[in-house]
Amino acid sequence: MTRPLNFQQIQAFRAVMQMGTTTAVAAALNNTTQPSISRRLAELQRSSGLKLFEMHNGRLRPTSEGQLLYKTVQKHFNGLENIESVVSILRNSGTGALHIGCTPTLGTGLLPQVIREFRVRFPQAYLNVQTAATPQLTDLLRQDLFDLILTTGKLDELDFETEIIKTVPAVCVLPLGHRLKVRRTVQVEALRGERLLSLGEMDDLTIAIKAVLDAHDMPTDFAIQTTSSITICALVSAGNGVGIVNPYVAGTFAGQLLVKPFEPVIDVPVRMAMPAHTAPSLLTRHFIKVLRSHLDALGGSAPDVSTRR
Repeated sequence: MTRPLNFQQIQAFRAVMQMGTTTAVAAALNNTTQPSISRRLAELQRSSGLKLFEMHNGRLRPTSEGQLLYKTVQKHFNGLENIESVVSILRNSGTGALHIGCTPTLGTGLLPQVIREFRVRFPQAYLNVQTAATPQLTDLLRQDLFDLILTTGKLDELDFETEIIKTVPAVCVLPLGHRLKVRRTVQVEALRGERLLSLGEMDDLTIAIKAVLDAHDMPTDFAIQTTSSITICALVSAGNGVGIVNPYVAGTFAGQLLVKPFEPVIDVPVRMAMPAHTAPSLLTRHFIKVLRSHLDALGGSAPDVSTRR
């Protein structure tokens, strides 16, 4: 009559299969003797009703049944080792993978330095960074395809855990050699008669710029509209006009255009959102901590924003 197998029997069987003798197993395992290993093997064979070994030249030689059982046992031990590896990763850094969504301007002007700092602390972490417009980011976050998203656009706070993690003033970008290069700050009236470049009509920053222009009785017709502040900066650097953009993207064009503070101040909030139904992973928490530290170090400005004369 067969009996249930226990873990000690299986462990002893696996060790003997790998080392060949009960003596070698006893020497390798702590607090174990050769007789106890032999006893566990005998119990395993009685419990299973199988002959798993035979003696051959002083060593235990597995039978066909023993070989087949070992293959099955080894698969389970490999699974346990994989579980232990995952537990170690989770204990040290959370899921081991971090999926971030952000707008192209933040992906260009903010995240590169944050990710560099983060990878110094967590060099083994896998990061997946996707850039898209805010509506696409929110759709993907609803599908749990991101751990967090970052945007300067508005978010539906009912669907996500949202927070404004930084607010910075928009800046005016001008071609090199522009007539306003001597000014430390560009007031809105100084842009009268300039070719203005902007984002789409529904963009939050465009709406705020139009409100400022209206308040100063200035035309709100834009010479060029596009979908990305990166494109605005590229167009400005080529002499196609002037723009008002978030300072993160402006900083990436250092040396290619002039970046000036703009008045009246137009605030640009950086919003972070995470799924509301799932607590953030440990790795996500670590990333947020690095992100906050980086933003705190910037103070009230963004990287590489200058007021060149």
